This record gives sequence, structure tokens and C-alpha cells, in this order.
Amino acid sequence: MFTNKKTLLALSVASALVLSGCSDNDNNDPVPPVEEPVAVVVAPEAPIELSGVVAGNVVDGTSFDVVAAKVSFFESGTASTNVVDVDGNVTSSIDSEDGSFTFQLKDGASITQVTAVVVADGYATKTFIIDLSDLGDDSVEVQLGLTSLTADGVAAESTDVTVSGGSSAEVVTAAVAQGKAAASVNVPAGTTFQDADGNVITGSTVKIALTAADTSGTAGALITPEGLNAGSTTVVKKAVAVASVNMSDETGTSIKKFSSPITVNMAVPADKGFATGETLSLSSQNEETGVWTSETQDVTIGDLSADSSYYNASFMTDHLTFFAATTESAVCASPVRFLFTGDAIPAAGLKLSASSSDFSFSGLTVKENYTISAAKVAAYGLADDASASVAVKDSDGNSWFASTGEVALCGDVNVALTAPADISYVSEALALTAQCSNDTALTTPGSGALVKYGRTGKAKRVAKGADGSYALTDLIEGASYEVSVKFQGTLAAIGTKTYTITADGTDEPQTEALTCDTTTGATGATGGN
Repeated sequence: MFTNKKTLLALSVASALVLSGCSDNDNNDPVPPVEEPVAVVVAPEAPIELSGVVAGNVVDGTSFDVVAAKVSFFESGTASTNVVDVDGNVTSSIDSEDGSFTFQLKDGASITQVTAVVVADGYATKTFIIDLSDLGDDSVEVQLGLTSLTADGVAAESTDVTVSGGSSAEVVTAAVAQGKAAASVNVPAGTTFQDADGNVITGSTVKIALTAADTSGTAGALITPEGLNAGSTTVVKKAVAVASVNMSDETGTSIKKFSSPITVNMAVPADKGFATGETLSLSSQNEETGVWTSETQDVTIGDLSADSSYYNASFMTDHLTFFAATTESAVCASPVRFLFTGDAIPAAGLKLSASSSDFSFSGLTVKENYTISAAKVAAYGLADDASASVAVKDSDGNSWFASTGEVALCGDVNVALTAPADISYVSEALALTAQCSNDTALTTPGSGALVKYGRTGKAKRVAKGADGSYALTDLIEGASYEVSVKFQGTLAAIGTKTYTITADGTDEPQTEALTCDTTTGATGATGGN
């Protein structure tokens, strides 16, 4: 019996030890360590490529040098809400210090053209109609050529007059004349000067700026804003006399109206074939919105000038703007086709322009035979007897073709291209890479950037890219180019970078650093948490 009692006691002690959590190894087993999370650098995804970019340049129409300008965009006279920058922000105007500008259309926009009003110091303000019908995934290039106020056939002058209470007790006159470019204005005594809303001005000094051009040559057509024949179908208007009359006071208020009509005079060259007493139609264009209006009053041709080179033509008006005295002609009834032969057109294209005493257009980018469709011939102002001097240049202004005198335009126009003998063109690729500064082993192709390139003082072009490689085409061999890169999307933190390259046909790799995002993971982990 004693033996059995000891056995029972041992079992009871063992059970108590188990229930109390004790073990016979005194808790000496090691505890597994807790893994601390570590930061894992993650390279950004490559941005999608930019598409549908309009690349524009404002240039001197003669030298092709870029001109600092303000470009404002309108649709039917109202500030555009469909023009956006590459970040998607609506931008109805752009102040360009280097003359270049870019824009896209807002998602869902279906417009096929936009009106651009271009203002630059020392140049005649001009309106351009930018055709967007071919805007797709590729970029569209436009070159807007301005005419200097000191160019041949152009006369410009400003006169300051004193007013009190918004009017003058004396007759206010101002005039400009240089050859057959002449214009003048006469404001009767007591007439009040008003702003666009009809409010009397508060300033005491009025600046009268007059610009005139000789319409017997190309100057008149060159300064005439585009859009005069917008909506025309069977006839086109030809400007016989042109003048821009602008007034403002020292407070910056633009004078647009008057309490009673004033007189404006323009020059009609004697070689236009008109005589004293005949009348012409009058059109006016609001230089602030780009809208043309057919006026109800006529322009009356008066006496010959002292040197018999032009007639003084006059009309009455109660508002100020750009004025054109016009006649009408039958429109060209066929498409106008520019057929290119000779040297091959470079990949970046060439710039086509035409000008005469009746019309002008410039900066059309051509990469193959170019057609002005029958539906658009009238908008260009091309009559059935249209003729003009035709020129083809590259974006730097180097000549590839210049017609000998004027050639007929209605129908087919043969253009034999000759590449400049002293220029060789090369192409290069700009390969952009974004590298994580916090893990240099991680990189991302620099895709989706806005890449612009050009020579100092010349037009800028937009480079087409794929997977971070951008084609810099038709570089003049040996010339220096400035390349600007605005990184977009996931690489926007890099900002805008500028490089200078020498055109030698060698590709240009560029790597830019950015601080990449991080995620957390365990030691030895191969992915995120």
C-alpha cells in the first residue's frame, strides 16, 4: 500500500507543475527576433507620351528671327476656353519671351481652328487663323510672320494730344505718310473719346497711333489680319487700301468709340485703276478679338496726292480698329496644289508662303505636295486670277525656292526645290533617363516630356519621342542648338532642364536625378508589404 501512495504523490506533483506553466528547462528556449520594416525605393512608372501638340513661333517675316510677343487665342471673338497648356490648364494668352509657344486642345474639344492675335513691340499687330483640322497624335507646326513697322511700304507714327473732360475744344488731327503708305484721322472739336463700353475716358493725354501700308506692293497684304474672307464661298474681298487707327490715354484705357463720327483717310494707289468719285466697300477688324465686320458706309475716293501717286480715300466712323477698303472678285474655282520636285523635303518639313498686293499667307508647314482644298480657297482670299510670289524656306529662314516674280496660283503650282548648297543637315536622338537619387540602380525612361530645340534667335521645334528617346531632326551640321526639356507626369519633379548641343550626328544621352518614392518591406523582401 505504501508504494502505491508514493506513486500517487508523484503524479499529483507533476500535474501541478504542468498547470502552473513551469517546465523542466527553466524557460531557456530562444525567442524568435521581430523583423523591423525597411524602406524600399520604387522607380516611377514611365509617363505616357505627349500627343496633339501645336508648336508655334512668332518670327520676323523677313529674317525669320523669333520675336518676343503676346499671343491671345479666340473663338468667334471670345477668349478661347479650349486651348490648354501641356499641364491641362486653360490658357487664352501666352507671353512668349523667345517667340515660341505650345498648346494642346482640351479633352473633348472638337474645334478645327483658333484665331491668334499677335502683338509685338515694333511690329504691326496681326491676326492669324490657325488650322487645327490636321491635329492628331503628332504635333502641328505653325509659323506666324510679323511685319516690322519700319519695313518697306509701311508707315507708322504716334501723336500725343491734350484733352480735358474726355474731349478737346480744338479739332484733333494726326497723319502719317511715306510714299504710297498714308493715313490720317480728323476728330471734330467737342467730340468725346470713349472706351469700348461707351464710358468717357478720364485721362488728359491721348496717344494716336497710325499704321498705313502701300497696297500696290505686298506690304498692304502682309499687315492685313487674316480672316477677311472667312465664310466666303463664291467671291473674295481684295484690300485696296488699309490703315490701323488706335488711340489710348495715359491710364491705359483703349479708345474705341466717339460721341459723333470722325473722319479717317487712307491711300488708294493710283495704279489700282480707280478715279475720283468712285466708292469702295469698307470692312473693319477688331484687333483685340480678331473679328472682321462688313461696315455699312462706303469709302469715297477723293483727289490725287501732290505727287499723283495715290488718291485720298475717306469715310466716317464712330469707332476705331483696323480698316480695309475692298473690292470683290470671283473666287478660284479649283483646289490649289503645290507640287514639289527636286531635292527631297527634310523630315521636319519646310515653310511655304505666298504674297502679292491682294493677299498673303505664310508659315505653312509642308512635308509633301500641299493642297489648299476648294473649300478653303476662298478663306485664303484666292481669286480666279490670283498670282503671287512664292517662297519655300526651312524653319531657320534658309531658302529652298523663290519664284521669279509672281506666278499664277489658281490650280497647280510647280515648285522645284533646291537645298542650300552650303548647308548639311544631320539628325540626332536625345535619350532621356530619370535616375532615383536614393537608389541609383533604379531608372525610368524620360518619356512624356515636352522637348523643344532650336538655334539661338531662331524658331523652336518640338521633338517627337518614344520610350524616352526624342528625334532631333534636320539640324544644321556644326551649329549649336539649345534643347529645353519639360518633364511631365510622374517625372514632373525634375522640372525643366536646358542643354546645349552641337549638331554632329552623335546621339545625346542625358540622365536626370529625382528622389523616388519608397514603400516598406521586411529584410530580404523582394516586393512591397
